[in-house]
Amino acid sequence: MLRAVWWALAAVAVALTVWDGSSPISDVDMSCRKTGVLDLDGAPASAQCDDSIVHVVGVWPLVWLGLLVAIPPVVAALAMRRWVSWLAVAALAGLAFVGMGNWSTFWGLLLKAVPLTAIAVIVAIVQQTRHPAGTGSRMG
Repeated sequence: MLRAVWWALAAVAVALTVWDGSSPISDVDMSCRKTGVLDLDGAPASAQCDDSIVHVVGVWPLVWLGLLVAIPPVVAALAMRRWVSWLAVAALAGLAFVGMGNWSTFWGLLLKAVPLTAIAVIVAIVQQTRHPAGTGSRMG
């Protein structure tokens, strides 16, 4: 059951990244919000504020974003060790922190890690209580 929740978190991370890619660039570019003019380094000259994020920044930044958020739950699902689960929680929390620091840029999309971190904490606590240390469980 817990392994399925970790896999579900990874799937949600990927789905949220795909959703973000179809969102308008004005969601992450402060100049679009303030002036209505796209002022993003590396953006195509023809890009407008209502264009999708994937059209303006390309696919690869979104791939990296999705991988950053999906890999910690995948590793936790594969390992099913308490310490790996807590490491996944720490990684997701770190990504959420980076997202907060960059909330007005593309990397602010890492804020999606906040709800994932909350769920990951619950899963790690359940995993900890179901298989306490010293019980001979493989989960340790």
